[in-house]
Amino acid sequence: MRSKILLLALLISSAVFAQDIATARQQPLGTVVTVSGIVTHGAELGIIRYIQDATAGIPAYPGSGSVAFSVNPGDSITVTGPLKDYNGLLEIDPIQSVTVHSTGNQIPTPVLATVTQIDEPLEAQLVRVNGITFSNGGGTFSTGTYNFTDANGNTGVIYIRTGHPLNGELIPLGALDLIGIVSQFTFTGFGGYQLLPRDSADLIFSSSILFASGVEQDNISTGGFDLEWTTNSNGSTNIRYGLTEALELGDINQGGSTSSHSISLTGLSPGEIYYVQPYSENGSDTAWGNVGVYATESNSSGSMMVYFNQSVDNSVSQGNDAVHLPGFFNDTIAAYIDRAQASCDIAIYNADNQLIADAINDAQNRGVAVRFLYEGGNANMILSDLDAAVPVLERPDGVPGIMHNKFVVIDKNSPSNSRVITGATNWTPGQLFNDPNDLIIIQDQSLAKAYDIEFEEMWGSTTTTPNAANAKWGADKLDNTPHKFIIGGKSVESYFSPSDGVTGKIVETIESTGSSAHFAVMAFTRDECADALIDVNGQFGKYVEGIIENVNDQGGEYQNLIDAGILVVDAGPLPGIMHHKYIIIDYDNTSTAKVLAGSHNWSSSAENSNDENTLIIYDHAMADMYFQEWRALLNSLIGVDEEAVIDMTVYPHPIADQWAIELTAPIAGKGQLALYDMEGRLVLELPVQWTGDNQKVEVDHALRSGAYILQLSGNGWSAYQTLIHR
Repeated sequence: MRSKILLLALLISSAVFAQDIATARQQPLGTVVTVSGIVTHGAELGIIRYIQDATAGIPAYPGSGSVAFSVNPGDSITVTGPLKDYNGLLEIDPIQSVTVHSTGNQIPTPVLATVTQIDEPLEAQLVRVNGITFSNGGGTFSTGTYNFTDANGNTGVIYIRTGHPLNGELIPLGALDLIGIVSQFTFTGFGGYQLLPRDSADLIFSSSILFASGVEQDNISTGGFDLEWTTNSNGSTNIRYGLTEALELGDINQGGSTSSHSISLTGLSPGEIYYVQPYSENGSDTAWGNVGVYATESNSSGSMMVYFNQSVDNSVSQGNDAVHLPGFFNDTIAAYIDRAQASCDIAIYNADNQLIADAINDAQNRGVAVRFLYEGGNANMILSDLDAAVPVLERPDGVPGIMHNKFVVIDKNSPSNSRVITGATNWTPGQLFNDPNDLIIIQDQSLAKAYDIEFEEMWGSTTTTPNAANAKWGADKLDNTPHKFIIGGKSVESYFSPSDGVTGKIVETIESTGSSAHFAVMAFTRDECADALIDVNGQFGKYVEGIIENVNDQGGEYQNLIDAGILVVDAGPLPGIMHHKYIIIDYDNTSTAKVLAGSHNWSSSAENSNDENTLIIYDHAMADMYFQEWRALLNSLIGVDEEAVIDMTVYPHPIADQWAIELTAPIAGKGQLALYDMEGRLVLELPVQWTGDNQKVEVDHALRSGAYILQLSGNGWSAYQTLIHR
């Protein structure tokens, strides 16, 4: 009897101290609270668990000092612990005690809400938002944030974490209902609300016919293009289209009944942007696609050039010599601004250069419509040198992320004078002259119009007067620009962050490697990119080499890549900051070579909150020029005298325990072969004898898998090459 009384007393005691969640949420931070509720999700959101009662919701996080915590959806639990603020999210952390009362309970019905109601009162609760559309429907979910809009044009955000069930799945096209848990992530404590869907069951469709793939643009010409998509069942093939989102040019109803759809738009204008909504009908059901934005080929020259402000190694050129412009980046930028006749739109992270300021002022004074966007968190000393008549707009300091673009759009409406200037270079003395950087210049009207759409989304206006109230930054922006272009007969893709899922495009680019991938990246913290590089490097006949500046970043991938046997070099010894954000694929293959470059570091900030721009250029000449700069960077880092380098061929590559070296030019006399691992240790040393008849050395030596540096030397010459052994 005494034990029963004690048990009853304990139960009464716990009931007394337990609070409803709404009351607990009102207590000061650090207060120890005890709440009871139903767990609304499982491991798809990580180790955190959100719980709800009839009044509110709250997450419990098993942080340092927490008791064992493993609960499942539908569990009825009581949790005790202090209240903590984690980037705006109110949570219980650490968990001091947890009791599971029962399992398999019904999960609370989601609260029906609008986008504007996703706020603090609904934090940690399941909600349902009806009639939403994902702005980048047709893409593929990966780790990061994704925007959606409701029928009233309000914008919301979902977040997909690494390992989530939706990772790799199609981002739905058309309208649907969405269920998710309201969460918050903000460094300021204000805003940052996002929904956390649990799995595909939280994406609810009203139609039986659905898009089963994204919409692909193909056969781009000056007069039109094709669109292709698939549906989960047979239906007709139709589109609505126009020069604006009103789709004022009407419908093209191709009819038919198929699950594989293809339709051609013809009679279009060159260098123009079109808005197209595909749809397929099956009886009374209709699968509506998103309104996509597409460009025709322009009548521009399509010339593409890249310049580098540090040395290049033309000895490895395959016929397209890279251009080194020491001390002339500012002069080059100013010269192109001087050519502007009608418009000049500038989006720059940081700028401080009198020559460029003078060019901007001159353009304004001769009647060019100039607009200047900049990051408010930087000094941007150029502002004091600009004429008061130049309209400017800052991305407000304090908005999550930064305006990290560095691009200029010139004369977007001119087929012959339109240009996009981009790359990694900010307009400060260090960036222009000392820090390794690239400058890309493309003459193409279609690309210029696409970049200007992005510019005006941030400018908040289509006029020379900015509208700060209408300006969109970071996660508020939409995927509203064309992505595919034909420029000078070459395929080019354009993407902007964070709306366009750029990390996924980087991964796709890496996965397309046929033989080699060479990257130079300032900040590298994205697991997906590292995993893709490691996977490619592990495939027979393929190898990866890279240079990273920020090797000590929290969550950085530098050591992970080295541990996986990839040649990765620390850019620290280079002068200044190695500021690049590029990768070169198959530089020596005229049919598969491509370059991905721009302002986007391989980081979560670039993916989720910064304003960034990225180009993928399918062109052997561009890949060839970028590789010459990459090789010069590597030469500097491993101490190679570029003037003394002699070309050689090593095969097979990657090497096996038996491999061979052949020089490409006759050398006579004695020499030395040395092989070093990436820690600088001498692994193999052999004397060699070169004669006019013997330009080949065969090596038979057991090696561990990994990256090596080969050095051949002789009387007054040396040759270096990085090698990979499986």
